[in-house]
Amino acid sequence: MAVAAVAILATAVPASAHDSLVHSTPEADERLAAAPESITLTYSGDLLVLGESTQGAVVLVIDQDGRDWATGEVTVTGNTVTAAVEPGMPDAGYQVRWQVVSEDGHPISGIVPFTIGDAEPMTATQAPTDADAPAYTPDASDQAAENTDETDSGMRVLLVGGVGAAVAAVAFVLYRILRRPRTVPAAVDDVDAAEER
Repeated sequence: MAVAAVAILATAVPASAHDSLVHSTPEADERLAAAPESITLTYSGDLLVLGESTQGAVVLVIDQDGRDWATGEVTVTGNTVTAAVEPGMPDAGYQVRWQVVSEDGHPISGIVPFTIGDAEPMTATQAPTDADAPAYTPDASDQAAENTDETDSGMRVLLVGGVGAAVAAVAFVLYRILRRPRTVPAAVDDVDAAEER
């Protein structure tokens, strides 16, 4: 019974873990001498895509005025996301704002700030002012959102593990009942045989 419960918990834990960003080009808070030609994001696991499309993967490269410098389609290959950027990005602070679908089906998002040249970095509290820019409203803290997801995942693991342990216990009891030796009926048959003699 304990082995069954451990097996269920062992299979439940990996299924509930969200992927996370492990590397980016440019890196967070990096200061570049020249504008990048593309943005590359690498995650801890393969990302979920629908068919041949990259629906669910969004990459924006936003400046202080709210302009999005990302251009073309976002490319998703395994655990890597690539987005081209328009040429001619001026020296300024930027934020790569990304959202992808984790391997477990949950959307995850984050911000990677970087700076070109000697410009001031763009702070997290600066909001785009361009009305034509893609809408993006971050939560109070992307990290807080990730922590909430992890807490929910932990509760799911405990729930699945508890249900699995209960099922294993019931199966074990049924097995013992069905495999129990039938000693009482045998004793009754012996008594009947003695009376006939």
